[in-house]
Amino acid sequence: MEPLSFQKYISSLDPASLPRVVKICSGVYFQGSVYEMAGSECCLSTGDLLKIVAVQLQRVTCENVETGQSTELPLNFTGHFKLSPDKLPFTSLEEFAKTKPPGLQAMPCYFISAADLSIDGQIIPKGQSISLVSVTTHEGREYASCITSGPSGHHSFWLPFSFRGKFYPCSGQQHYTLSQALQAKELWGQHLKCSKLGTHTFLLCPEYEVQAIMHMRKDVVKIPSSLEVDVEDVTEESQHIHFIKPLMLSEVLKLQDIFPVQAEILDGPEYPPIFENDWIAHLQKGQKIQIHNKVCAWRILASSRKGSRHFLLSSTYQGRFRRRPREFPTVYDLAMSLGSSKRLRVVVTRDCESNEENLPSLSIGDRLEVLHLVKANMQNQAEHQATDVLLCSRSCGDEDEDEEENEELLLPLHLDGGFVEEMGDSKKYTLPEIVEQFQLPCEVRMTVKDSSLARDILGSYSMLRLEAQITETFLVTSLCEEPDASFEIPPQWLDMSLFLTEERVPVQTHLTDMSKIEVLTESFYYQLVKLLPGTAVAPPRPPKRRECKNKTGPQKTREKRVPEKPKQPPPGSKPKSAPQEPLNLKPSKMQSNPIARSTPNEYDTQPCLQKPRTPKRFLKNDGANSSDSSEHDYEVIEKDVEKTIHKMETALHW
Repeated sequence: MEPLSFQKYISSLDPASLPRVVKICSGVYFQGSVYEMAGSECCLSTGDLLKIVAVQLQRVTCENVETGQSTELPLNFTGHFKLSPDKLPFTSLEEFAKTKPPGLQAMPCYFISAADLSIDGQIIPKGQSISLVSVTTHEGREYASCITSGPSGHHSFWLPFSFRGKFYPCSGQQHYTLSQALQAKELWGQHLKCSKLGTHTFLLCPEYEVQAIMHMRKDVVKIPSSLEVDVEDVTEESQHIHFIKPLMLSEVLKLQDIFPVQAEILDGPEYPPIFENDWIAHLQKGQKIQIHNKVCAWRILASSRKGSRHFLLSSTYQGRFRRRPREFPTVYDLAMSLGSSKRLRVVVTRDCESNEENLPSLSIGDRLEVLHLVKANMQNQAEHQATDVLLCSRSCGDEDEDEEENEELLLPLHLDGGFVEEMGDSKKYTLPEIVEQFQLPCEVRMTVKDSSLARDILGSYSMLRLEAQITETFLVTSLCEEPDASFEIPPQWLDMSLFLTEERVPVQTHLTDMSKIEVLTESFYYQLVKLLPGTAVAPPRPPKRRECKNKTGPQKTREKRVPEKPKQPPPGSKPKSAPQEPLNLKPSKMQSNPIARSTPNEYDTQPCLQKPRTPKRFLKNDGANSSDSSEHDYEVIEKDVEKTIHKMETALHW
């Protein structure tokens, strides 16, 4: 077809024929200029293709032919239009046919003659509607196939395009609504009359919003039909053209029922990379990939012992691990480990002495069971203040003693010390078993490698710290040249631009997962830690009390302190469960309270239920000092030392 103005093309376009493809030929908007259309930028160049997918009427202007004034009509205008009889007639059918856009003629179209016509012995009176139904060529001459209806019935005949006379366009209907007048192709650009608008002649000028698809445009472009460009309809010649619609990988994740699908990368992921692996280097411009499906799975964020390497371990990893005991430097860290359904037992690895009379002290080798946090009323400068303390149960003897003889302690969160988790577990666990049975973070050592991997890099690390469980949605993807070797891309962390091709992708029955272990880059690891869902903010550690001040002043010699003999609590007064009300701890004597601080015992060789709670100091038994060793607080207890060492070895055995 010949080029038309965009306005004329759209006005004569049949919505039922959409979509249509047009090419920009010439006009004001050319040579790659950028313009704003409906709030978005659009670049039009001569030769660009537009795929028109929808046309919507926006406004209709009624222009007075005589005065040139324009009036905007409401889209629900109720007036009726008809052809104006004062329009100059056509002198031939050929001239009448040229008023129709080539290739877009709406058949039949109607006209009337200003004089009677005598054809094949039949008289067609003037003013009688004649329908032109088709055009044919015979021996180089064009003819119009016409039909007319009169009192004598229907009459068909042929008229050559060179047939001369005075012809006026008309229609099978005498009156048209606004919608009908806009849809009747034979009325486009014709002078009309409307009794509701007056006696003048009018020209209808509609304006449409055209929705089109362009190459490399993500969204549908909305173009006004008044755009001053010339276009050419190339629908038939453009059947093989595929309009590329760029998508982000995160947008592909939201699509439904399209997998498997093939795509070509337009722009690779932004740098710096997030993984250190082989497949991520292939995600470059022009690379074709197959996206098989999407899966929602969890990963374990892990680090090596010194934090030099960081990993994401897939839930499908088949290696096995053995747990390592956790270490806790303070009581505060013990409190933060609460929340698991499993009981936590620890062994004290450093002497911890509290300088407050109403709080207990701990010694190396003490075995504690961490129970829960409770509120306790602490006296601070003659004022009572409720604060959190950790309720623990301390074993007072060997492992085979009755649990009822254990001592319950209230430990302040600011108490420094050293604690190591007591474990006797040598079982080998899979990752799902660790996630189900234990609380993260925890430390493990790999004992069995994943046999499905050609090289399991976790075997070269003596210890791994499993930090957190992360659940995300991944796209199972493979390179087109290696469709069986799959890897899982997380679009939330690794996004890139691509477009979907129309090539058919066969369903892969067996895929080898190449992303069971992903080595994280240092920068992405810290970004990922920030993205982890936050838990409740832990309270700040309470400040240390008197011991902080004592460090700057002179220290008193402990040799002059004489421990007092503890008073025994009343029999049967120890509760078996933690009290619900806040405990009232006073600096006065609390021997009657079942939850009491431990006090040093007298030097006695007989077994006792309470161990000395002041740090023990051991001196070599030389001849010079053996005679007067009872005059100070030093003592030699070789059997107790051996017993403590035995306990530590048992607790740390794994």
